[in-house]
Amino acid sequence: MSLLVEALRSALLPCSYSILLMALVLLGLRKRGERAEVLGLFYLGTVLLAWLPLAGVDLMLDHRLGGAVVLGAGLALAAAPFRPGTGGAALVGAFAGATWVPCVGPELGSVLTRGLSEPAGAVLPMALYLAGVMVPSALIYLLAAKDAGSAKFLARPRVRVGFKVVAALIPVAVITGAYDRLVGELARLSNL
Repeated sequence: MSLLVEALRSALLPCSYSILLMALVLLGLRKRGERAEVLGLFYLGTVLLAWLPLAGVDLMLDHRLGGAVVLGAGLALAAAPFRPGTGGAALVGAFAGATWVPCVGPELGSVLTRGLSEPAGAVLPMALYLAGVMVPSALIYLLAAKDAGSAKFLARPRVRVGFKVVAALIPVAVITGAYDRLVGELARLSNL
């Protein structure tokens, strides 16, 4: 239970904003009826790629896998405004999980430590932690699904164009290294 409490606290810290940003971009690019599936697939992709380092997969060393995740997420973001499918959400979630720098507190620290010796035993605690971190994203998705004003706002042409611009800038930021610097700065701000 204390792991979930720590995750909920971490959800409000800047280190978790990179996950929130990616979830919001997906929210803004998707059609109203498919937002629940998008969030679920995004969550699964995030958990898997956040857990992979515990299983011994270093995305920075395995350039093929890391490159495939970044390329796939970039293509999914670029294509999202033009096709209604939900398949890219898991790739974008994978990107969020691969680039996330967690706010490590004592509970998550024990999960990460345990995961180094027993990776399979860390999957469920990591999933629980990320569920807590993603509560703000889920609340925003719920608000967009249930509130007519939010749905109207998200459907405005200027708002949709804004999400498309952000979606197009994220792959550019990754290629130029600006995204890594942003995530690093968010992690640094969380430790102040």
